[in-house]
Amino acid sequence: MLVSWLIGLVLLQGSPSLPACPEFEVASSSLPERRAALDACAAAANQKPIDFFLDLVSKLAPHDSRTDRYGAVAAGWSAEELSQEHICARLLAILDEKGSSASARVVALRALHALPPEKRPPSARVIDQFSIEITAVPAQMSYDIKAFTVSPGALVHLTLHNPDGLEHNLLVVAPGSLAEMGTAGDRMGQVPDGRAKEFVPDSAKVLSVMGLVAPGKSSSMWFVAPLTPGTYPYVCTYPAHWRTMNGKMKVAAPAAAAAQ
Repeated sequence: MLVSWLIGLVLLQGSPSLPACPEFEVASSSLPERRAALDACAAAANQKPIDFFLDLVSKLAPHDSRTDRYGAVAAGWSAEELSQEHICARLLAILDEKGSSASARVVALRALHALPPEKRPPSARVIDQFSIEITAVPAQMSYDIKAFTVSPGALVHLTLHNPDGLEHNLLVVAPGSLAEMGTAGDRMGQVPDGRAKEFVPDSAKVLSVMGLVAPGKSSSMWFVAPLTPGTYPYVCTYPAHWRTMNGKMKVAAPAAAAAQ
């Protein structure tokens, strides 16, 4: 009886992790299929699809595995709808809201970036975007790119190619925390749920996450670069990989932003 009461309480209060539109959450769905599901859910909720979508975005958890596909939907929206004053205001509120997760901010920034500069709100006219492709070097336990530089607050699209015979992930972590996060990943290899968590430490020092990439596969992630200049390590936290499989993301003035 107590269990039933607790479940009822959770459902009554709502939970950010529970999808409001299950059909939209299916990872294998194509973009048109997701939009069709979203439109249907929005109609059932008597909302406009874009408003319903932004409600979902506001519930995204930090390092949410759905971030990239939410971002793809956001970037694919028509400029006419995205440029509406109240929609731009909502997107800016997500960016500025201290309670918004990093994942929600990424999606909001991708939506604003999809707009032509002249249609963006004045405070978002200039949005730096930086793309970088990194490859796991086969049999060497290392990334081929050891350092790159981005501007503060840039929208970063990072792709990891894995032609190696082992799984690898890639985490961007706080300055000075490379060894701490690496050894935390090592410890996760000794507990039953370490793999289920893709060897990602539960720490505020983990800033951006690309989960495990299987041999012969590629994956990508979008994130917003920190506003504070500095050197932010990126690292594979699969147990025993971190000592050699790491690099440096330097956050510096826009003039210095370039792959190295």
